[in-house]
Amino acid sequence: MSTQTNEPNTSDRTELESAPKRTAAARVLALLEAFASGGGSLTLSEIARYADLSLTTAHRLVKEVMEWGGLELDETGHYRLSQKILDLASASTKALQLRETALPHLVDLHRRTGLTVHLSVPDGPNVMYLEALRAHPNYSGENRIGGRLRMHVTATGLVLLAFADETYLHSYLHEPLKRYTPHTITHPTELRERLQAVRKDGFAIAAQSVALEVGSVAAPVKGQDGTVDTAVGMVYPMDRYDPRRLVDQVRLTANRISHSLCERRRQLDPRTIDFNRRHAGII
Repeated sequence: MSTQTNEPNTSDRTELESAPKRTAAARVLALLEAFASGGGSLTLSEIARYADLSLTTAHRLVKEVMEWGGLELDETGHYRLSQKILDLASASTKALQLRETALPHLVDLHRRTGLTVHLSVPDGPNVMYLEALRAHPNYSGENRIGGRLRMHVTATGLVLLAFADETYLHSYLHEPLKRYTPHTITHPTELRERLQAVRKDGFAIAAQSVALEVGSVAAPVKGQDGTVDTAVGMVYPMDRYDPRRLVDQVRLTANRISHSLCERRRQLDPRTIDFNRRHAGII
């Protein structure tokens, strides 16, 4: 007659032996954080790798988080953070409260132009997209909501760098500047000159910096004290648009968001409420 033991299996023993012991909460948090590092849509194996968990542990935790409602599984076998996670975040974070204030103006810009519109904030050496309105809602690239790209390759990133303090800018310029295309600025001196022009002009254009077929335009959103830690951006196809004809519309939207933020209205704009209700399937 065989006897059952409570010994962990091989993969769990390897995890326990090779790394400092983590609490159950720490492992769940690492699992959720994996979606920021991995691009937002992950297989079970990718979750385990990014969260530094054994496959067995990752499978167990994913099941528990799904039962709670924090993850969703799509038809391709990839996991995503659920609407429940976004709802919790929007109720408590300054960044998503900013998104709520800006959203009506972003929707207006998107409807007028039919182009992809972004709201971006700095996140370490990256821009993070708080909002992304586009004609194809199933898009899952780096400039989706919650996605990140290096500052020097995007128009919103150039705006945020241009108005950043000198300490931050000095640190950024001393890091390797990744090249995406032949048009990506990778020399610190050239980048600093571009940023001076952005500060002077009040807008940025990044043509073919990330991909050869597209460019982007951006303008700063200014706080009540004149600081800039948010930018509005728009992506355009290179073969169909002159970016300078888009600048005024982007600047107007950024100025309207700046004005709304300075008013500090506590009640959400009715257009924001309507947009959220429609996307939640309530109406």
